[in-house]
Amino acid sequence: MKFAILQASLAAVCSFGLAGSTAAQSLPVDSAALIDRGSVDLLADLEDSTHRDTDSADTALVFTNKGYTRVGVWCTAYDSDGHVVGRADTSVPGNGLRYLRASDLAGGVNFVGKASCWARGRVDGSAVFLAPSAVTSLKVVQHTRGRSTRIRFPVIASY
Repeated sequence: MKFAILQASLAAVCSFGLAGSTAAQSLPVDSAALIDRGSVDLLADLEDSTHRDTDSADTALVFTNKGYTRVGVWCTAYDSDGHVVGRADTSVPGNGLRYLRASDLAGGVNFVGKASCWARGRVDGSAVFLAPSAVTSLKVVQHTRGRSTRIRFPVIASY
């Protein structure tokens, strides 16, 4: 009797697990855009920000590679309520620089929030707020452990 109950319970758990994994496979997977912007693009954005008269602003999340080999960086943006707004990735060449905009992370949606990034290598992060007729640096918190770096941008915005 105990064996039959155990067998029925195991069958129920297995069928539930298979149904759950099937449902999980049918869910859309969040994909991140791979962005490749270098220092020339950043200079153009900085110049454009200080000389334009528009009502839009954006944050540049800048990554500087401290090593000699290419490093991948993966970022996720969160709104002020902690919900995921979007994702974007970049690949920083050895001793090079790449950056993402907050608007890249959010898919062009206006938001104020934060971003969390992870790099498989040693990368320095910095943030620049590009507003009409103003450029301001923003706080960045980062931790390096072994050969990976976590970078947190506590406040970013795109509008």
